[in-house]
Amino acid sequence: MADRKVTQLTGHTNPVAEDLLLIVDDPNGTPVSKKVTLKTLFAYAPNTSISGSLTTTGNGSFTGSNNHFTSNVVITGTTRMSSTVVAANKVTITTSKTPSTNNATTELGSPTSDRPWDGTLFWDANYLYLAVSNTVIKRVTLSAFS
Repeated sequence: MADRKVTQLTGHTNPVAEDLLLIVDDPNGTPVSKKVTLKTLFAYAPNTSISGSLTTTGNGSFTGSNNHFTSNVVITGTTRMSSTVVAANKVTITTSKTPSTNNATTELGSPTSDRPWDGTLFWDANYLYLAVSNTVIKRVTLSAFS
C-alpha cells in the first residue's frame, strides 16, 4: 500500500467504531505514525456540530455541558441522557405547545412507524400533555406548587 496515494484508495462508506485510521502524533515535533479507532477519535472531538440528520444505533452517548437537541428528536428504547438535556434530575422542554386536538396523529402528522408518538410530551401554562398512543393525547391540569 505504500506505493498508492490516499486519493487512490477505495472509499469506505459504512465505517464502524472499531475501524482504524492513521494519525500522525506530534507533527510539529517528532512525528510518529500511530493508529486510532473511530470510537477513540470521536471521544476526543471537541465542539462537534452536525447539521442535518444524525442516527445512532447501539450505545449512543451525549455528555458534556452544552448538548442541544432541536427539531424532531426521536429517542426510542432504553435511553439515558446526561448534561443539559437531563441534568440534576431535570428534563427541559424549551418550547410550549398547546395541542389543537387530542389525536396525536392529527397533531403531529402521519406516523412513519407503528407507534412513533407514544410518550411525546407537551406543555403550556395550564396543562402537561402526554401522547399515550398515535390517536390519544391526555393532559393533567397544572396548579401552583406551594
